[in-house]
Amino acid sequence: MIEAIHHAVIHRLHRDAGQPAVIQEAPACLDVNDAPLRELVESVHEVYGGRQGKSYGVFDPELTLVSAEPYLQQLRDQNNADFYAISISMMQILKDKVESQHFATGGHVLMFDFNAHGTRWFVIAIVNSAPGTMVDANFRVVPAPHLDVNGIRFAGRVNFIEWEKANQRYISFLRGKSSEVSLYFQKFLGCSTSQQDLDDTRNLVKVIKKFAAEKNLDEASRERLLTEVNNIAADKAERQEPLDLGELANRVWPQAPEDLNAAFSQADPPIADGFVPRKRGLDGLVRFKAKTAKWKLEFEREAIQDHTIHFDPDEGTLTIRNLPADILASLTNEFSADANPNNPTH
Repeated sequence: MIEAIHHAVIHRLHRDAGQPAVIQEAPACLDVNDAPLRELVESVHEVYGGRQGKSYGVFDPELTLVSAEPYLQQLRDQNNADFYAISISMMQILKDKVESQHFATGGHVLMFDFNAHGTRWFVIAIVNSAPGTMVDANFRVVPAPHLDVNGIRFAGRVNFIEWEKANQRYISFLRGKSSEVSLYFQKFLGCSTSQQDLDDTRNLVKVIKKFAAEKNLDEASRERLLTEVNNIAADKAERQEPLDLGELANRVWPQAPEDLNAAFSQADPPIADGFVPRKRGLDGLVRFKAKTAKWKLEFEREAIQDHTIHFDPDEGTLTIRNLPADILASLTNEFSADANPNNPTH
């Protein structure tokens, strides 16, 4: 829920493929108390938050002078910052980046900064018009084009609070259907993607396990889901290819992929869609099983990852650390009984 809109403006960037871009500047900022604007901002905020296909990062110092960063820093740090002038400067940078990408086109460029959930954000989104119809006062069907919020392909968001704290991933942006085309938008923001593939891989594992638990899957179904995710992600890791979360959801949970997509979008920390999985981060998806005539052993591979279980190949031993109190008590009693020669049960 948006608590307050501080500033908002909509400019127009027009470009035919391969041609120079043309900026049409708005005459002024919009009235932040205007009901239709608030509805538009709420819609963009909601659509962006629920969208898969986002990448995350931080400002790249090497791109500072040719990106939106210095203007956003003015907006963040100066109480009397001129939002309209800042937006015009950012439009010029956006124009330059669009012209550097052959197939990049323009649209209505919406910029706004606001507070939501105790955090201040800045959002920029390129929104295109879509055809539509309506019935006029004379009961005739007439054209009624509208802003296609659900069809937004290029948008970015900056978390000012996380930026001030110098935390990771305070910038996010939509990847778009073509990473090459969306690259201009990343450069406009001046964003260096902190894909942190290993962290994203481990976070993916946590989300999948939580999803399986929430669905109350039986053991066989849980193992089937985890194994399938592992196989797909491991294949991507082997090929060094990005993992599309939407595609993954469709393959491993075809009966309701939107449920798994929702789990991905709500991940905390967020998973950068399009990351390249790391094999060692997938350990938690696969269980190790072994048995002999006298014992049976089964554990999830993340127990090796967090050093709960340690294997010494030279000594031929397996060490289990941090035993729960009930298991420790049971083993203590068992081995104490074995060690007592007067125990009548032995």
